[in-house]
Amino acid sequence: MKIFKLSENVSVKQDGENYMLFDNLNGNIYKLNAVSYKILSLCDGENTDEDIIQNITNTFNAAKEETVKDFNDLMQNLLERRYVSNI
Repeated sequence: MKIFKLSENVSVKQDGENYMLFDNLNGNIYKLNAVSYKILSLCDGENTDEDIIQNITNTFNAAKEETVKDFNDLMQNLLERRYVSNI
């Protein structure tokens, strides 16, 4: 079981149908899809990886195996960039 927390150096925002991640250190802005935005919004230091995967599977009516793969790929990328931490 892992618990992820969004870095204090980034923020995620929703503007209508658009979702964005802001890197507050260098000013970069990344466009997110709805699933990535939801995952990041759940990285609050309280939800476990299983909680997040279950939430995504239910919310988007997605196959659990695909959700697990996509979640792990996204988390690996975000951990490498230090946009999230595993606490």
